[in-house]
Amino acid sequence: MSISSVLQWCFGAQPHHVGPDHGHSESNDGPDDDAPRSPAPHDERRAVLGELHRQAYLHELLRLTCADVMRTPPVTVSVDETIGSALKTLDAHHIKLLPVVDAQGRLKGVVTHVDLQPLDEVLPFLKLASDTTAPESERREWPVTTVMSAHVQYVDLLTPLTEVIPLFTRNGHHHLPVVEEGGRVVGMLTQADILKLMCGRPGGF
Repeated sequence: MSISSVLQWCFGAQPHHVGPDHGHSESNDGPDDDAPRSPAPHDERRAVLGELHRQAYLHELLRLTCADVMRTPPVTVSVDETIGSALKTLDAHHIKLLPVVDAQGRLKGVVTHVDLQPLDEVLPFLKLASDTTAPESERREWPVTTVMSAHVQYVDLLTPLTEVIPLFTRNGHHHLPVVEEGGRVVGMLTQADILKLMCGRPGGF
């Protein structure tokens, strides 16, 4: 399920109120088998209560910020670490993206599993030119900055969740670093976390 489909479910057309049809009076001859039957009072109350819970839950979602949803503490890698070290960190935490930070924890870039893998494993045809590429043992000792992406999409700690969702739906992001004032990474926001939140039950805050 994508965020787009969840948004459509959350903010799409509201269900019509189900209640007695006041525009037609019942015949004195008895119930008509072909006419729609009015729901029982307890069913109608349950439907109204469910809709109120849904509206209250959506109202709470609109008040959330990145600070309320992000994963902490963030798993990061230092600019001084190697490709091999960063790859071990990714595998140990079973994640797909690592923020690269300086000594003060400020965001400098990101690396993904694809960035860290040998090119001839990502693109098998490069094995034909393996004699022109560095041996993997040597490559894993390179600084992680040699393969990181320096142009990074990130979000501020206090950014409302309503402003973040379009970054996932329109821009195709799956992981976003969360930074506080000064650029220090304080958390991670994932598409999966937002989906779980939007599909959650009312009363979970």
